[in-house]
Amino acid sequence: MVQSGKNLPKKCDFSSGKWVFDQSYPLYESTCPYLSTAVTCQKNGRPDSDYQKWRWKPNGCSIPRFNALKFLAKMRNKRIMLVGDSIMRNQWESLVCLVQGVIPTGRKRVTYNGPTMAFHAMDFETSIEFAWAPLLVELKKESGKKRILHLDSIEDNARYWRGVNFLVFDSAHWWTHTDKWSS
Repeated sequence: MVQSGKNLPKKCDFSSGKWVFDQSYPLYESTCPYLSTAVTCQKNGRPDSDYQKWRWKPNGCSIPRFNALKFLAKMRNKRIMLVGDSIMRNQWESLVCLVQGVIPTGRKRVTYNGPTMAFHAMDFETSIEFAWAPLLVELKKESGKKRILHLDSIEDNARYWRGVNFLVFDSAHWWTHTDKWSS
């Protein structure tokens, strides 16, 4: 639910707004154990941290602050899966870091199965999962080194997301590459 200036719900255009500095951010620490080293600026030597204190403020409405316990309560007994490339993996890491702080040690775990990984919030019976599928469709190696992109088939990847309650896809980044994927 978006809040308007007059306390009446209204449609909000999230694409129109500005970045505002907010001292109460970030919503999770850069020491979150689920962040990849490659995306952890502080671990990689960045001396400042003010870049983490910016949030998006749409014009004419406000986005409520994320509440991990409310989110997990709404997602109780659900599977959430993010499917895509490294950009989507970053989103998975961020979402996991947003919720993991409210879960006691020993009541959360990560499991791995082929190209997937899943964060489990055991007390909520909720999983936040990631499946590596940069093109979503199948890319198979045929004779020699030639790769064939099967635009009509997602079966190899789809087997991982069967039974998921919420599914988020990302793949646009890979369709414009001209290097190794273009063969």
